[in-house]
Amino acid sequence: MLQQVNGHNPGSDGQAREYLREDLQEFLGGEVLLYKLDDLTRVNPVTLETVLRCLQARYMADTFYTNAGCTLVALNPFKPVPQLYSPELMREYHAAPQPQKLKPHVFTVGEQTYRNVKSLIEPVNQSIVVSGESGAGKTWTSRCLMKFYAVVAASPASWESHKIAERIEQRILNSNPVMEAFGNACTLRNNNSSRFGKFIQLQLNRAQQMTGAAVQTYLLEKTRVACQASSERNFHIFYQICKGASEDERLQWHLPEGAAFSWLPNPERSLEEDCFEVTREAMLHLGIDTPTQNNIFKVLAGLLHLGNIQFAASEDEAQPCQPMDDAKYSVRTAASLLGLPEDVLLEMVQIRTIRAGRQQQVFRKPCPRAECDTRRDCLAKLIYARLFDWLVSVINSSICADTDSWTTFIGLLDVYGFESFPDNSLEQLCINYANEKLQLEACGLVETIHISAAGFPIRVSHRNFVERYKLLRRLHPRTSSGPDSPYPAKGLPERCPHSEEAMLEPLIQDILHTLPVLTQAAAITGDSAEAMPAPMHCGRTKVFMTDSMLELLECGRARVLEQCARCIQGGWRRHWHREQERQRRAVMLIQAAIRSWLTRKHIQRLHAAATVIKRAWQKWRIRMACLAAKELDGVEEKHFSQAPCSLSTSPLQTRLLEAIIRLWPLGLVLANTAMGVGSFQRKLVVWACLQLPRGSPSSYTVQTAQDQAGVTSIRALPQGSIKFHCRKSPLRYADICPEPSPYSITGFNQILLERHRLIHVTSSAFTGLG
Repeated sequence: MLQQVNGHNPGSDGQAREYLREDLQEFLGGEVLLYKLDDLTRVNPVTLETVLRCLQARYMADTFYTNAGCTLVALNPFKPVPQLYSPELMREYHAAPQPQKLKPHVFTVGEQTYRNVKSLIEPVNQSIVVSGESGAGKTWTSRCLMKFYAVVAASPASWESHKIAERIEQRILNSNPVMEAFGNACTLRNNNSSRFGKFIQLQLNRAQQMTGAAVQTYLLEKTRVACQASSERNFHIFYQICKGASEDERLQWHLPEGAAFSWLPNPERSLEEDCFEVTREAMLHLGIDTPTQNNIFKVLAGLLHLGNIQFAASEDEAQPCQPMDDAKYSVRTAASLLGLPEDVLLEMVQIRTIRAGRQQQVFRKPCPRAECDTRRDCLAKLIYARLFDWLVSVINSSICADTDSWTTFIGLLDVYGFESFPDNSLEQLCINYANEKLQLEACGLVETIHISAAGFPIRVSHRNFVERYKLLRRLHPRTSSGPDSPYPAKGLPERCPHSEEAMLEPLIQDILHTLPVLTQAAAITGDSAEAMPAPMHCGRTKVFMTDSMLELLECGRARVLEQCARCIQGGWRRHWHREQERQRRAVMLIQAAIRSWLTRKHIQRLHAAATVIKRAWQKWRIRMACLAAKELDGVEEKHFSQAPCSLSTSPLQTRLLEAIIRLWPLGLVLANTAMGVGSFQRKLVVWACLQLPRGSPSSYTVQTAQDQAGVTSIRALPQGSIKFHCRKSPLRYADICPEPSPYSITGFNQILLERHRLIHVTSSAFTGLG
């Protein structure tokens, strides 16, 4: 690769080394300008020596961040640098149109990751791997990234949402001092070395606002609780409780000032991380109240006293080893602080329980002194590991959001530092192995610079390449590649050793065959840079491409997704219109049926009501005719049998009287009229209606109202019986009037008969009331 980059084609290895030496001398001759190289891909030739010389020159110029293609190289300044991580600088990188054109910084990586989550059509999670040696500044870098996302990803509109976002941000930031106090320790290379790995998941909603976080830890170096290397210390929390506890807390936790503990080496060293008040305040913000904190610190103090328990060798193997005389106080104190009976604690350390045989018989075997020490250390490591896991679960329950409230996340992988000691533990072996695997996955720093300098800074595995760009096969109808293809799969192995690679090979070739279509589309849009053929190289497991090729593929993928979205939208709209039309027809049919049914019911009710009214009217008319005929028959008989001799009537009066007698209801109405009928006719009507005895005119008196409407009263002497007929109307409400007038008659049966006492004469009064 070096020969290809430099443009040489030597015929032997000796000539290649000679050319490389000349290039090194030429490049290092301009050492003054090395600090101006913001990207290590500009280093030529790319060797470990030139890369380190460039980084050294930038470090001496107080420039601690350098790009290496798609990787950012960070150097630990080991001194405070003002305004290097200020909030103003965070907002500057966040508001920049193209942050990659600014100076290399950790905020550039954070902003690029945040924009990748924000700009993609479908939610794709992003992760940042922070790796390096112990003391390189990985924990500090992760902390700066968390502060950056807490600033740029917490911009709600409402005041209530702003308060919620601030509370989440504060809890996420408060988890750092707690995790560092319980998981970090002072080593030979770093005073605040992370002795565990953690993956911090910053959860974002659809508006790319931070709603919560989650912490996942692994490979805690719990052996450090009971075993520390020379010039190293235990976890920070043990020194914090010994230095920061008050007098009452020292009495409660049995931690007298100046006490010596075998598991607490180098207590005289004063570090910046020994801040007990900061840890306690952060625990309060995470929801761990003061009583729970006291219980936690009791357990930690009990572990310190447990480490002071020393056993004396037993002369009889059948008898367990007993603790030394000066360790009996530590046994009682440790058992009291851990909440265990003293005999149970000693039995766990001194006696080994064995189950053997098919019947699972239990055998109790006393342990020798060395095994007692080992069991004591294992008990302490187990208790501390359980306490650490419980603390992580409490932190997650405090800062983690509901599953429905977030869609994507940005992950921060804070890898434990690579270290090599004369005596390495199992945890350190796993740590170093994990770092080696991560370096191989990232191809290493020098290899990354080589690939970027060759023009292929982007590398994607075959599986990810196929999964992301398999949609591009829709642009080309051909599904098989031929020898005349303009974009052959360069570097693709002819025969893949695994079946998975064999299945991915034709898919990759189909995707590559769509590149001419993408190039033509870019030429039509007028972008000549995208219209040029973009190089691509296929390796055994990865596909290497340039930035222009990646942009071309992303544009083609976006176009295919847009076509699919339009197709889906067209189909959905057709379906929606069909459903709307079908529902409209159904609604019209239902409305027509209901209106027809209501009309028929209304007509039936009207017909039934008309029938009832017609029948009632006919029945009432017939009944009235019968009653009138009957009464007229009685009146005619009386008239002819008891006709007074003194009353002389003319033939005209007789005919008028007979007509009035036949229509006596009409006569009653005429009697109540004020005008239109003379006095004689009115008297005849009254005689006929009330059937008064026809005697001498002086035997009764008839008084009528000439000025008012209706009959006021009729007075007569009680010389004979008065026959009064009151017929009720057949209609239901004909006799009811809401506010009747006192001088009007509205019904045939509303006649009140009143009797008044007179001094000499008794008179009957008939008053018609309306």
